[in-house]
Amino acid sequence: MAIEDWDLNLFTSDPTLFERSSDDDYERAANALERLADPRRLRLLHALAVGEETAQRAAVWAGLDQAYAERELATMALAGMVERREGPRGPLYQPRDGHFIVQLHVALAHGRESSRERHPQLLRRRAAGNVRGRRAG
Repeated sequence: MAIEDWDLNLFTSDPTLFERSSDDDYERAANALERLADPRRLRLLHALAVGEETAQRAAVWAGLDQAYAERELATMALAGMVERREGPRGPLYQPRDGHFIVQLHVALAHGRESSRERHPQLLRRRAAGNVRGRRAG
């Protein structure tokens, strides 16, 4: 499915993202990023995002030891990053929150680019105007 409106993105579709958030929101955002800030955890999450549901299959896809994957997926389930359910042959896992998948893909995009490459511009300067009933600026 192609995106036809190139101006539609996360940052322009929600005008509240132009407003300062509460200190608690920034704290929760930093905690969410911290939970993902491990390359092996990112690989496991990526494996789950492409459909590998068991610790064994996720470990093989991610190139990790199965014992590590089992422990880490259990930890990720306790942290609320993935959902765990029992299957006929043992636990199955899936990403719990699409935001983590978005963070994964943004992090991978940065990881694949060199610092000399031009990065996409996501925000344009907005003209002075109203944002949710208040004067912006």
